Amino acid sequence: MFVFNPVEGGAILHYKLSDPSINKVRVQYTDEFGSPVYKIGDYSVDTLLLDGFNSAQSDVPVKISFLDRNGKQSEDKILKFNTLPSNLYTFFDNVQVTPYWEGFQVTYELQGLANGSATVSFIGENPNTHAVDTLTLENFQLESGKFTKAYTLDASQQQSSYTIVITTEDNKQRIAKKVVWKGITGIEREILPNKDFELLDPFNKSNEKAYTTTTRYNPGALGKQYLFDGDTKGTRSAERYASGWATPPYTFLAGPNALHTAENNVYFVLDLKRPAMLGEMRFYAKYPDGYATNQDFGSSASSYLVLLPCAIKVYAWTDANDYNPQANQATIPASNWKLMGTYAQDPNAKLTDRWYCNKAKQQVVTVKTITDLNALAPLYVSVPFTFDTNEYRYYKIEFETTYRDLYSPVNINNNNNMVSCHEIEVYAKKE
Repeated sequence: MFVFNPVEGGAILHYKLSDPSINKVRVQYTDEFGSPVYKIGDYSVDTLLLDGFNSAQSDVPVKISFLDRNGKQSEDKILKFNTLPSNLYTFFDNVQVTPYWEGFQVTYELQGLANGSATVSFIGENPNTHAVDTLTLENFQLESGKFTKAYTLDASQQQSSYTIVITTEDNKQRIAKKVVWKGITGIEREILPNKDFELLDPFNKSNEKAYTTTTRYNPGALGKQYLFDGDTKGTRSAERYASGWATPPYTFLAGPNALHTAENNVYFVLDLKRPAMLGEMRFYAKYPDGYATNQDFGSSASSYLVLLPCAIKVYAWTDANDYNPQANQATIPASNWKLMGTYAQDPNAKLTDRWYCNKAKQQVVTVKTITDLNALAPLYVSVPFTFDTNEYRYYKIEFETTYRDLYSPVNINNNNNMVSCHEIEVYAKKE
């Protein structure tokens, strides 16, 4: 009538109520923490989970009785069951704490029944008391499967090596187990000079237009080369501000149909000219100015903003041979590319959440003078990379979506699937 199957953190009681006069089964036992546990099962199910254990247990006594339809209880029958270690214990069997960019990462894998949570902390300086303290980074629910949690620490907390503390907690937030790792060294990164970089354009989507003064509203100054000129804000443009004229942007503009979709497998490839171990890629925007509208971007002063990407994927070329932009791209195996990083935000995100919004002023800032521009911080979106100790030379960039105008999306749109960014920077392992 009763069968016990050990599971992670307890046991499953299988029962069968074959007597029609019996309405329910009642169990009573004491969990690992010394607390009494009562559970009742009826005809709607045929199992009960006897939980409340972290370490493996043997011969746990349990009282089982029956309740008839009037609630009258039978005499207790005493049986015993065994348990398996809970995931709060087995979590530490496979967990790995390894170096990451300016920090560390935690990789774990769980199988079977998973519940409870884990807390990741490190020993650092309490920002309020300035004393050495255990600082919590994250508390997360445990799930079955394999997961990686990566932590890049704030500059004020970066250390030559880290002491990491991980605890697991049950659903009542009682600590089940605690383990400490010492001497975890973070990987420093630095900007990789980009003057020799090249953006390969296998689908010929880049608008290549020389600077011209023959027209007020189409000044040209568009091309891939401007992505690597060191200008992250539009300083070169600001030197040519002129009333009544569209300012030459000295920027990158691609399209039409430069956005990657399932039906339009278009992309660009960044050639670093030498292999490097990257940790981050940044895409910058130029600050809009208050002069005449550049009609290469659209008919409105806001048209440039709807050409900025809000969804980007970056892949590394893993094949032993060099990437060839002249090859038939459709014949390149997908396995030659390894996904390294993604950025994704809702195209309709509120303005203050968009990466081109000036965070200090909480608005889109339009500049009129180079002095105004010099006082502002650059605008960029960061694509962090998964930690990979391999070095790669070629990186595929897929621009998937651009922002929608919040106020007049019908009139100010990106129906031609254009995309723009002003500068690309990469951050690599510090030599």
